[in-house]
Amino acid sequence: MALAILLILGGLVSCAYGVRLATARRRPFDLLGGFLAAAGMVIAMLGAGRLLSERFFSG
Repeated sequence: MALAILLILGGLVSCAYGVRLATARRRPFDLLGGFLAAAGMVIAMLGAGRLLSERFFSG
């Protein structure tokens, strides 16, 4: 459960920082911010999947 919360919080923070970079900076930082925002969203969704299903990361 702690891993899931860590993934969700880390993903949301990186997503917010990526959106800020994408909207406030010039190239190439706006492109990097867009990629960071997308990656943050994916990480947050992985954390949500882990929170909803205990077998999500089990091998």
